[in-house]
Amino acid sequence: MHFENGLTHQEIATLFNLSRVKVTRLLAEARQAGIVEIRVHSDERPFFEVEKALADHFALKGVWVSPPIETNINSDHSVDNRLLGVTGAEAMQMMLRRAKRVVMGFSAAVSASAGSLQEFAAPELEIFPLAGGRAGRASGSNPQELVTSVARATGGQSFQLPAPLIAADSRVYEALMNRAGCAAVLEEAAQADLLIVGVGVAHDVAPVFRQQVSQSDLEEIAHSAAVGDISARFFDAKGHALTEDLDRRVVGLTLDEMRRIPNRMAIAGGLAKVEAVRAVVSSGLVNYLVTDLACAEDLIKGSE
Repeated sequence: MHFENGLTHQEIATLFNLSRVKVTRLLAEARQAGIVEIRVHSDERPFFEVEKALADHFALKGVWVSPPIETNINSDHSVDNRLLGVTGAEAMQMMLRRAKRVVMGFSAAVSASAGSLQEFAAPELEIFPLAGGRAGRASGSNPQELVTSVARATGGQSFQLPAPLIAADSRVYEALMNRAGCAAVLEEAAQADLLIVGVGVAHDVAPVFRQQVSQSDLEEIAHSAAVGDISARFFDAKGHALTEDLDRRVVGLTLDEMRRIPNRMAIAGGLAKVEAVRAVVSSGLVNYLVTDLACAEDLIKGSE
């Protein structure tokens, strides 16, 4: 009645003896469930000037800005990721259509973007995980799940990396790389033409990372110059890799190998990630960015 007949929320509430708040909630649930879909036929972008300012200052090839995630009235991690994920999916679809081989790093924002990705045909696309993951219950942010999700949406071919994110020690690392075939998968992944990653912060590492390292490893990070990470590859404020013992046990592409991929897109937002995002864009570690308005404005303000 609202979308097809043009009735207002209050008119529907009166007709069915409901509260207007109840009608509003039902309409929101209808969109979330996919009963109602809204398409906007316009090339106009609401934050075009901010996107252009970011692209110009950091010499980025492309920027997409979502509404500010931390001012959402229902702000929690899932809602924040959904907001960023809608914009991330738009950027991801554009980039994937141009790619032949993509490498994807784990993060909640990348997972949300993959979950919002509209289906389209790209049967020639090859999709690789950037690094190992973890065993156990599916979480949506495991790289193995991400590549499978994107493969379903595009009809492309997914590849798996049967390994944890962090090897327990150097002997386990060597065994994984040589005997488990991880080295061959990563060699293929390094030849990608598109990289899609999330950006973590050093003071609040991802659960998948925390579950696979010791307390001494966490203390090593805390006392280092790290400001953030991409799939457990930690970097300082200038985007330089930190080559401690922990870095040598990560089962995944190195930061230098990521830099050699022509198109590198990060999906990350929120004021807590400004320093880490600034490091990856100012150092050229990524050349495409999806972020939210609050993070974008702080990046611009801090560079003036």
